[in-house]
Amino acid sequence: MCMTVGWRCLEQVGMAFRFALNSVRQTHRLHIHRSLSTLAALKTHGHQAVVDSWECNLGRTSNLTGARDDSWWTGIAPTSAACPGLNLSVEGKPYVTALAQPNLASATRQGVREYFDNIWTMTEVLFSSLQGEEPFYRPPYHNLRHPMIFYYAHTASVYVNKMRVAGLIQGPVNPVYEHIFETGVDEMQWDDLSKNHMSWPSVEEVREYRRVVYDLIVDLIENSPEFETMDKLEKSPFWSIVMGTEHEKIHLETSSVLMRELPLNFVRTPEYFPPIHASASLAPPPDYVPQAGVDYPKNEMVDVQGGSIAIGKPRNFPSYGWDNEYGSKNITVSDFKASKYMISNGEFLEFVKSGGYLSKEHWETQGWEWRCYRNTKWPTYWVPVGPSGFHQYRLRTVFEVIDMPWSWPAIVNYHEAKAFANWKSEQEGKQGDRKYHLTTEATHHAMRDASLRNPALGIEQDPSMTCDGPAMLSRGMNLNLGCGSETPVDALLASSTGIHDVMGNAWEWCEDHFSALPGFKVHPYYNDFSIPCFDGEHNIIMGGSFVSCGDEASIFSRFHFRPHFYQHAGFRLVEPNPQNPTLITSCMDNQGPFAGVNPFRSSNASGSNRAYEQTKLVNQFVHLHYNSDKDLYSPPETKNYSKKVADFVKGTADEQGVTLERVLDAGCGPGGVSFELSRHANRVLGLDISKDFIEAARKMKAYGKFDYSLAQQGEVAQHFVAELPSGADANRVEFKQTDILCISPDTGVFDAAVVANVVDRLLAPASLLGRLGGPLGLIKPGGLLFVSTPFSWEEQFTPKELWIGGIVPEGGSAQLGRECLQALLCDQFEFVGETEIPIALRDHERRFEYVSSYMGVFKHVPKNA
Repeated sequence: MCMTVGWRCLEQVGMAFRFALNSVRQTHRLHIHRSLSTLAALKTHGHQAVVDSWECNLGRTSNLTGARDDSWWTGIAPTSAACPGLNLSVEGKPYVTALAQPNLASATRQGVREYFDNIWTMTEVLFSSLQGEEPFYRPPYHNLRHPMIFYYAHTASVYVNKMRVAGLIQGPVNPVYEHIFETGVDEMQWDDLSKNHMSWPSVEEVREYRRVVYDLIVDLIENSPEFETMDKLEKSPFWSIVMGTEHEKIHLETSSVLMRELPLNFVRTPEYFPPIHASASLAPPPDYVPQAGVDYPKNEMVDVQGGSIAIGKPRNFPSYGWDNEYGSKNITVSDFKASKYMISNGEFLEFVKSGGYLSKEHWETQGWEWRCYRNTKWPTYWVPVGPSGFHQYRLRTVFEVIDMPWSWPAIVNYHEAKAFANWKSEQEGKQGDRKYHLTTEATHHAMRDASLRNPALGIEQDPSMTCDGPAMLSRGMNLNLGCGSETPVDALLASSTGIHDVMGNAWEWCEDHFSALPGFKVHPYYNDFSIPCFDGEHNIIMGGSFVSCGDEASIFSRFHFRPHFYQHAGFRLVEPNPQNPTLITSCMDNQGPFAGVNPFRSSNASGSNRAYEQTKLVNQFVHLHYNSDKDLYSPPETKNYSKKVADFVKGTADEQGVTLERVLDAGCGPGGVSFELSRHANRVLGLDISKDFIEAARKMKAYGKFDYSLAQQGEVAQHFVAELPSGADANRVEFKQTDILCISPDTGVFDAAVVANVVDRLLAPASLLGRLGGPLGLIKPGGLLFVSTPFSWEEQFTPKELWIGGIVPEGGSAQLGRECLQALLCDQFEFVGETEIPIALRDHERRFEYVSSYMGVFKHVPKNA
């Protein structure tokens, strides 16, 4: 079964690993193998250690101050005339800028090699700004991201992992690195702090790892016969290499943001980074009071014609695209007005000086909570000079602090942008649905130059296919690192609609939540790139920034961040059509996939109805977890659900000789199973993506009870009190809101993991299961995995190509969940046993949804990666 049914099932969930290295010249193979020997001293097994302090990582690598010597560069050094993207500034200084995206339908090996070399060198130019070891390991001030050492290695590890999935290489380069550097952090809340106290490899070790990976990729580009399939675009194994370059371009930008947040003494402007815009030298001193129309342009609202807006990238367009770009959606937009310029620092100062940061009425609820938590009083990159009441500021760029260029766009997060829009609406007497709002995805398309909305132009429609950095600037777009900073909001050419900086300079925060377009399909090489963020918690950003390169600079790009996160992002205002002011977003009426209950706007259901449904769902699951024995009419076998699960875990652990020191409850819901497990385990960690579930679990932990109501009959409600289970020790249990597809590497390892009734509600279930096993999995060798699921697959939750069973392949036989689950796990787990866990989810006292949930038990027996 493991070799036949198992293989077919793995293919269906996009997890087929074709471990056959395609033919490459023997000389290059030997070179790579010799390079691999330089990693002999590196750790090759075990787990990443959580340590008392991140400072234990210091004292291992020298020569990290000042300009880098030749040993720093693992690819083509920017000192070489052969470096792709090398340009000269007005002052005659060399710098590296981004190349245009290659036309993959006709790309040559040389062209792809240059495109790869360009971004590889740009990454190392950026990281050469870090001074000493400390900035590589010091956690960011907000503790919401990994330290810089992670991002220095992350992009290289992703190349390797994606090439493995595509079948271009056999096995890992370094399994430890490809594990600990694989997954970034997507924090759920601004207070979701991680200690970031972990043991990391030295900078020198990571540099040698990058050198080996670089040689491997160059060898494949120059010699692999799979390159000849490039014109098949996303169906080509070589798509994985271009995927790696575009992923690296994303992290070029996000790493620059993290560097902008570092203390100034930890960075210096690196040689070969593009110079900041010349207008910086004209900025006035901090004690100068800026004037509208002099130091920054007076903004005005420009009429923009609406119409039918088509969103989505054609699958035959010959450039790389992320999965969320494909599919199509037409949105009808009424005529509207938009601000001619992005909101400048000067305009935003008016909001700051008016007390906007201290006026709750201007902020959305979540935004005000964030502002209070951070005690924020001005944009994060503004550097106050003197007492705060003077409102004198300088500006932090990526590497410097300069006098404030009041005409540059204000770089803020979504919460701050919305507060400004609300404040401006109040200033101008705009109320209700006629208030200013931010850009939407559709209005952003409508504001673009006509040439960017003309498919008849072919690749000429997308400047990212034809323009490097300097060429972008000449077309009025500050993209592709043609400039090393933002530019004045009125400095570059306007689009044909009369609006400036629609593309480039700074991203624009949008009102839309990130969602799939109709026709969306995950790509098997990176099946969890987008879908974990289809959760109603990520806002779309559009247009790109000065650092945005490649696909990020494309007219098709659709990127996203949580609203409290900082990017090189600003905003502009949109005034709705008074005849039809309804806010239309691309996420509206989305049919999935999405995480949990549909989180997106609806043109039919009111927000209160959706909130009611969510409250009802939480109460139903609280009842299931704590009070299922209180129902007179539920089937007897469904009572005491949480206790049955925990007792089964304990009994199986005893049979297998496993001591339950630490247990993971992944998808813990309101926490009943976690508390029951505390009777048997010393420590239990409950994780769930639902804020409401985690809040219910934490209330139970804090107070020992939870009040709720469910329908009895009709409109008659029945009140219940859920109580902490008898014998449970709440001090042994911790709850954390997190996406269980992105569990942090500092979570540690477990003797057992319970994944109960959540697999068929995950966007990428195989990603979670893969994270649990293997030599570096979350479950200890010899530990146990308990997976229960009724296999109730629905495309609104999980794309069909990622279902574990429940499918009939074309020309094949039916694949059922039990067999496919066992097949998926058989490489790293030994099947131990199985049982059924009946469940009755109460609707009212006489009606229940009856589910028989299969539970499989597996022992972790890791094999070599």
